[in-house]
Amino acid sequence: MQMSVTFEVTFCMRADTHPGETVCIIGDCDMLGNWNPHRAVKLTRVSSPRPSRKADSNDKSNTNGMNIWKRKIRLTNGMHDYKYRYFIARIVESDSEDCETTVDVSKWETNIRQRVFSPRAYMDEPAKYENTIDTFGEYGQNKYVTNGWLIDKTEIHIRLHSNPIYMWKARHRTQTYSIKCTPLDHRFRDTIDEDEEDDYQPHTMPPQTFTKVLVSTLKNEKEKPRAQESHGEIYCHSDFMIFSARTIDPEYLGFQFDFYVQFPDKEPKHVGYSYLLPMEMKHSNDIKNLPITGLKHKPIGQIKVDYLFIKPLVGLPMTMEVSYQNYWKFERAALDIGHKGMGSSYKHKKSDAIRENTITSLQSAGSHGADFVEFDVMLSKDLIPVVYHDFHVLITYRKKKRNELENFKISVKDLSLADLQSMQLSSAEHKKEDHDADDKYEDQLDHFDLQPFPTLERCFDAVDEHVGFNVEVKYPMEQLDGTFEEINFFDRNKYVDTILRCVFQNAKSRRIVFSSFDPDTCVLLRLKQNKYPVLFLTTGESLLPNDYSDPRASKASMGISFVNFADLLGIDIDSKFILQHPELIKDIKKSGQVLFCWGEDNNDSNVINQLRQSGVDGIIYDRWMVHEDVSELWIISDDKQIIGIDRFKGTKENVFKIEKRLKDSTVLQPVDGEVNVDEMNNCSTSLSESDFSEPNT
Repeated sequence: MQMSVTFEVTFCMRADTHPGETVCIIGDCDMLGNWNPHRAVKLTRVSSPRPSRKADSNDKSNTNGMNIWKRKIRLTNGMHDYKYRYFIARIVESDSEDCETTVDVSKWETNIRQRVFSPRAYMDEPAKYENTIDTFGEYGQNKYVTNGWLIDKTEIHIRLHSNPIYMWKARHRTQTYSIKCTPLDHRFRDTIDEDEEDDYQPHTMPPQTFTKVLVSTLKNEKEKPRAQESHGEIYCHSDFMIFSARTIDPEYLGFQFDFYVQFPDKEPKHVGYSYLLPMEMKHSNDIKNLPITGLKHKPIGQIKVDYLFIKPLVGLPMTMEVSYQNYWKFERAALDIGHKGMGSSYKHKKSDAIRENTITSLQSAGSHGADFVEFDVMLSKDLIPVVYHDFHVLITYRKKKRNELENFKISVKDLSLADLQSMQLSSAEHKKEDHDADDKYEDQLDHFDLQPFPTLERCFDAVDEHVGFNVEVKYPMEQLDGTFEEINFFDRNKYVDTILRCVFQNAKSRRIVFSSFDPDTCVLLRLKQNKYPVLFLTTGESLLPNDYSDPRASKASMGISFVNFADLLGIDIDSKFILQHPELIKDIKKSGQVLFCWGEDNNDSNVINQLRQSGVDGIIYDRWMVHEDVSELWIISDDKQIIGIDRFKGTKENVFKIEKRLKDSTVLQPVDGEVNVDEMNNCSTSLSESDFSEPNT
């Protein structure tokens, strides 16, 4: 009979917190919440920060200058090790048994290797545990902290860009304005007595006291959300300003905008206000033109705002066991990423080309050694995630009384999965004259895995799990000529939720990186889940009529700032632009971002080598197996350990398989410059979560 062992352990943590925030501990057992943030254990603050000249950080009796949180917890699962993390959150307890506690995680520790409480070590030195104060995020000689995601609350972004303020008097248009955004609780309208209505001035509506509005401006050192100044934030020409707020009741949250004229030698002057009320925000995103009312209650101008609702992903709870959102192995050679699998088949047709974005194309890229495959995902009419690049397909039909063939363009979103997989369809890039001459694309003659429109679920089942997926989530955007890539598209929240559910239900241990050209889709992908990283796709600059009009997508510097604002892993930029502006590589790396490159220029071996030497982290290209990396150099650390695998890239084998064997093998020490490759090939190739990446801090 096994004896039950119980430990009463005091966990003590030093952390910087804001008013209303609480430090919590979460771990891998019932007593620590089983990684469920709603069941985490709250610590109690035992001291607040006080100025101190000297303080011993390891002395629990000295808490000057520290914000110390503490809790004694009984652990009853015996002698096995307990894994745990700390996080900081705003927690609102529910008065009803039917409702869960509301949790809003501000920051959490995301070291891939969790903290460990060892009962055996505790029994050897109990005083060491009792007298140690942990520091939030710091363990394993590093600091790993990631911003939270949406669990119970909705986040609302109000954006001002493209010079949105227009004052009606010409002399007012030359002035510089600052704008302050205040949250309003619209529920007050149901509680006001009729006799009191006249007492409420338009600019003194009841504020939402539990909601904080932060401000960001997408330019150097101002992109991180921060508290507003008393007179708001100055809006300059061509700024992209974002007000962000989180709330449990988005249907009641409105906003008041106050406008102040700036003067060089005196206080700003309040000149007007606008309102954006809940009943005006009926969709996930929209654009509104709001009147600016002067202090004499007359309109003096107007402001154009656009808003975005980011709702939590319902029905797919996120645990806090592991996160890769801000991790990457920067010392690793650039990853080889197969574009649409083996590459674009419609633009670069060859006799041996495999149709792009098909199961066979993805499998072939993986079998030839691709580290990741990149492909495009969108929804069919019946809400099934499918792999396809264009928003439209061409249906070929024959005209009456003629033998002429014509193409009819139809939206992918208007066809069910059965329609997409059964009809004779062509890519929108396919030319009409190709239909008679090109038997290679006769769908009914192809094997199922050579057919277009494989489901995302099928991709997970059919492609080697060592091959990472770079999932590009398609969403239509406005172009410079004022047209949209697609109209009457899916609601953005519903669309992203559907794709995320499919990924989380099928990913297992596969490495996943999300990406999108649409900045708002990137924001949703980042805030709706806490596990996989997100990259922002961009051309760098938009000049052509069919390029994107969104400043975040059309200006490289603003794109880099947007990545910092949205807390994305990094940026995926057109190689042509990055080669024309190599100084951007230094800016991107300085900001701690991961850099991928895409584009037709990458189909040149010289360009690929140049990008590798420039420090790019991932290269997406077509027909990539024809570009040999003939390097014969090991990357060896000072202690003679192999830390790079450039020599093996010529073998066309997946980098993660090689790294796993290098990690597991005990016979890979170089002897006279040689390595026993046969022994290496016999080693295990199983996946390990810790192999995904190293921290991007």
